[in-house]
Amino acid sequence: MLKKILKICFSFAVIVLLSSCSLAGSWVYERLDDYLADYFKEFADFSDEQRQEIQIVSEEFLNWFSENELLNVVALLEDIKEIDIENPEQTVKESYAKGEDIFRRSNNYFKKPIISFSKRLTKDQIKQIGSHFDELRNEREEERNKEKKEYKERILENYIAGFDRIGINLREDQIDAININLASHNNTREEWSNLQQDWVEEFIELLKTNQSYDYEMKMSSYLSSLENLGNENFREKINENEILAIKIISLVFLTIDEKQFKGFNRSLDVYLKSINRILSKRKVN
Repeated sequence: MLKKILKICFSFAVIVLLSSCSLAGSWVYERLDDYLADYFKEFADFSDEQRQEIQIVSEEFLNWFSENELLNVVALLEDIKEIDIENPEQTVKESYAKGEDIFRRSNNYFKKPIISFSKRLTKDQIKQIGSHFDELRNEREEERNKEKKEYKERILENYIAGFDRIGINLREDQIDAININLASHNNTREEWSNLQQDWVEEFIELLKTNQSYDYEMKMSSYLSSLENLGNENFREKINENEILAIKIISLVFLTIDEKQFKGFNRSLDVYLKSINRILSKRKVN
């Protein structure tokens, strides 16, 4: 759960750029700090001073991301744009790894602010944060209970939507091929949800010790453990799913037609133009 929340900070920054026109993308990106701050302020009844600190940290993150990672996003998109459609797997693998690196660095940015901020949380606020996590989990479970589609149907829809965001409207034969490959996808949703819930419960317990002499060291180590949840069997399932995703994406590029390829290049050009406008406005080079 917390990993998902932290990932919002990185995902917002990229998805905003990859889901809107160049002008709107720039406009929304510059308000990312407000979106992030408003999101985190909902976790408890924070004081005015604490709310101001959340706002400042969000603003500093946006500045940091703009100055340190936006050029990496540009390089990533440019690499993807040069993909060899006759041999796409290497580019897909490298792009996936680079994207993970950008996320990891963005995620790590928040460790120090989280530790510093959490040291001044009151007992009541820690209790409220625990309740907020419970509410988020309950909301997610309610959404799952309302779902009428099978798990792999939703994954298929995610692939279709993902390719659509980069200008590729999948053909029926490509959708069928993805669906066939998804037969070997490991369903880790329940296991992943339980692991996150256990992690959050321990996180709340650790917050309660925020006045102890070794709190900073323990919290730093615990936040890092988010990257390696689960036993060896679970991690192997995750790895197999990542390999399958690379295979599926490569398969689409191997079968891409001229119309799809033009739409792909046109979309990436729009995204690059949007990011370059932001970089220019912020005088980042």
